[in-house]
Amino acid sequence: MIESGNMAKEKWKSDCVNIRMNGKTEQTKRENAEHRLSILSIVYNPTAHPTSYLDTLINMLKGNVGCGILAMGDAFKNGGLFLSPVLTFIIGIICVYNQHLLVKCSKSVKQKLKLQHNPEFAETVELSFQTGPQRFQCYSVFFRNSVNSFIVITQLGFCCVYILFVSKSIQQVLSWYNIQLDVHISILISMVPIMISSLIRSLKFIARLSAIANMFMLVGLAVILYYCTIDLPPLSSRSAIAHWTTIPLYFGTSIFSFEGISLVLPLEQEMKNPKQFSTAFGVLNVGMVVVSSLIVLTGFMGYWRFGDAVRGSLTLNLPEEFLLSKVVISSMMFGIICTYTLQFYVPVEILWPKVEKKFGPFKSPLLWDTGLRVVLVLITFIAADVIPHLSLFISMMGAVASTFLALIFPPLCHMAVTSANDGLFNWRLAMNCVTLMLGALGFVTGTYASVYEIFGAFQKVTVTAAVTNTTGNNYTTP
Repeated sequence: MIESGNMAKEKWKSDCVNIRMNGKTEQTKRENAEHRLSILSIVYNPTAHPTSYLDTLINMLKGNVGCGILAMGDAFKNGGLFLSPVLTFIIGIICVYNQHLLVKCSKSVKQKLKLQHNPEFAETVELSFQTGPQRFQCYSVFFRNSVNSFIVITQLGFCCVYILFVSKSIQQVLSWYNIQLDVHISILISMVPIMISSLIRSLKFIARLSAIANMFMLVGLAVILYYCTIDLPPLSSRSAIAHWTTIPLYFGTSIFSFEGISLVLPLEQEMKNPKQFSTAFGVLNVGMVVVSSLIVLTGFMGYWRFGDAVRGSLTLNLPEEFLLSKVVISSMMFGIICTYTLQFYVPVEILWPKVEKKFGPFKSPLLWDTGLRVVLVLITFIAADVIPHLSLFISMMGAVASTFLALIFPPLCHMAVTSANDGLFNWRLAMNCVTLMLGALGFVTGTYASVYEIFGAFQKVTVTAAVTNTTGNNYTTP
C-alpha cells in the first residue's frame, strides 16, 4: 500500500515536471497535475472541538430535516398511500449504502496515498479514479469538477426552494388578513431578509443560527404532525397506488428529502471516535433510520389528512382557524431563512477560490466576496421567480442534482477503487450496477416528468389569463 502511494506521488511529480505549456490543453494538464500534487501537501488539522456520538447524531438530523420533508405529503400523493412508504424505505436503504461506500472510499484513498488530511467528497472521487486502474485515471479531473458542480447546483437549488417556501408562507399569512399578494411580489419581499443573512461570513455564527433554526423547525414539524391527526378520513378514500405517470415526481421529491450525502464525510471527520460513525449501530445507520421514519411518517400523515388537496409544503395546508398556525409558519420561516445562510455557505466556499484564481489578486477581497454573494443570491431569486411552483421545483432539483450526488457518484467511485482487487462477479459490483441503473432511470424519468409538469403549470396560467381577459371583454370563451 505504501509502495502504491509512493508510486502515485512520483507519477504526479513527474507530470508537473514533464508537461510543457504548449497551448491551452497543456496548460490545463499542468494545472491538473499541480492540483493533484498539492493534495498531498495538505496537513491534517484536527478539529478544535470534536463531537460526540450524540452531537453528530443531532447534526445529521439537522442536515436532513428541512423543506424536503414538508413536501413528502405531495410526494405520497404522486406515489400512493401504501406504495410510497415501501419505495421510501428502499430509496433510504440505497442512499445509506452509498453513504457507506463514500466513507469507505475516503478511507481507502487516504491509506493508499498516506494523506495527512481527510479527503472531502470531490477529492475522494478524484483520487479514487486517479489511483485506480489506468482506464479510470483520465476521468479523475472530470469527476472532481462534476461533483463540485453538482454540489453547487444542489445547494443553490436548496436556496431556491427556501425562497419559494418563505414567499408562499408570506402569501398565506397575508391572505388571512384579506391581503392578496402576487407571488412575484412576495418573492421580492422575501429577498430582503435572505440577502442580509447571506452576507454573514462567520461559520461559527452561522452554526449557532442553524442550531436555533432547526430547533424551531423540529417544534413546527411536531405541531404539523399533530394537526394531521385531527379529523382523519378513512384510509380507503386515498389512492393506495398512484398512476405510474406521477411516480417519477414522487422519486424526485423523495430523493431530495434524503439529500444529506455531502454532510457524511465532514460529520465523520469531526467525531472524537470516527469508528462510531459507520458501525452497525453507528451514527450513520441510526440517524438515517430516524430520518427515514420521519420522512415516511410526515408523508403518510400529510397525504392521509389532506388527500389530493395536499400542497407543496404541509405548512400551506394549515388553516387560519388553527390556533398555532401563525406561530408554526412564522417559526418555520425564521428557520428556513437561517438554514438558507448555511446552505449558501457551501457554494461560496467552492466558487470563491475559482473567482480569486481567475480575476485575482484583489485589492479589496471583501468587496469581491460580497459581490459574488450578491450575484449568487440574485441567481437563486431569478430561478425561484421563473419557476414559482414549490412542489415541482423540489421534484426537479431532486431528480437532476440530488440523484447524481446520492446515487451516481458513490458507486462509480467505489467501482474505481475496488475494480483492481475484486473479481468480475460479486455482490457489491451487482449492487453498484443496480444503484446506477436506478439513478439513471430516476434522473431521466424524474427530470422529464418535472419539466413536463412545469410547462403544464405555465400553460394553465396562460390559458387562465387568456380566459379572464376574454371574459372581461364580453366575448364568448370556448
